[in-house]
Amino acid sequence: MTSLELMTEEVQVWVASLDVSDDRYEALARVLPAEEKERAMTLTPIAARRFMVARGILRNLLLGFTGIPAEKLRFTYGSSGKPVLVGHDGIQFNISHSADLGLFAFAPDRPVGVDVENERPVRRLLDVAQRFMSEDELRSLIDTSPEERNAAFLRSWVVREARLKAEGKGVWSGSENPNPRTNLTHRLFTPRPSYIAAVAAPDSDWRLYTCAMKD
Repeated sequence: MTSLELMTEEVQVWVASLDVSDDRYEALARVLPAEEKERAMTLTPIAARRFMVARGILRNLLLGFTGIPAEKLRFTYGSSGKPVLVGHDGIQFNISHSADLGLFAFAPDRPVGVDVENERPVRRLLDVAQRFMSEDELRSLIDTSPEERNAAFLRSWVVREARLKAEGKGVWSGSENPNPRTNLTHRLFTPRPSYIAAVAAPDSDWRLYTCAMKD
């Protein structure tokens, strides 16, 4: 991995396919610590492979930003499982993956959250929305035409998740609602056809740069 650079007031989001060749998979898996490999063993075979690919890509990107060998990077984890790089306060990051696509967000000067979903029919959409969304969000969703409702839900979902992750929370952690008093700004974008994504970070002075990794 060549040297990478982050500028202040910048959020970089790297976009990568998680479906890789066997040789690429083996190379990425070699840099993972035992605890990440053990976590992968609790998943289905497809999910385990994509988890390990995502974690290997994350480590290689962090190597580019920090110069620390990928296998020597160490993380601590917040109460919702968000990783933090040990010994490197000058870089903050977050990852998300859906189906075969992974997103890796980095910022030098602020916490960041990212979320991606592949565009697909959502089962029991209104039931899920009623559980996790505010009354205003739910009302807006109900008012959306049925043919547009699924896409509207996914847009709201990725924004919600990105903002929660920027706050160090998680939608399944018991902290289902982003704090409306925080000064987070979010950006919606399309990383690849048939996917919708959002990235969130404090304040509004940051620029979003997306970077496509070669498959």
